[in-house]
Amino acid sequence: MRGALSQLNPALREIVQLVHWEGFTLAQAAQVVGIPAPTARGRYARAKDEPRKLRIPIGDVLCAVL
Repeated sequence: MRGALSQLNPALREIVQLVHWEGFTLAQAAQVVGIPAPTARGRYARAKDEPRKLRIPIGDVLCAVL
């Protein structure tokens, strides 16, 4: 899972880490990063799509998390 995340753009990876490992909501993660909540939601959505676009093998665990 971490290997796939390391392939993500750092801005996308930061949102995923805050939400999934730190337990923040998307709105809270947006505040931490200093971006509007809609921007955080967009980054989170792109983070879910990027491994598929890059054809990164992500396994069942990451698919379930993202």
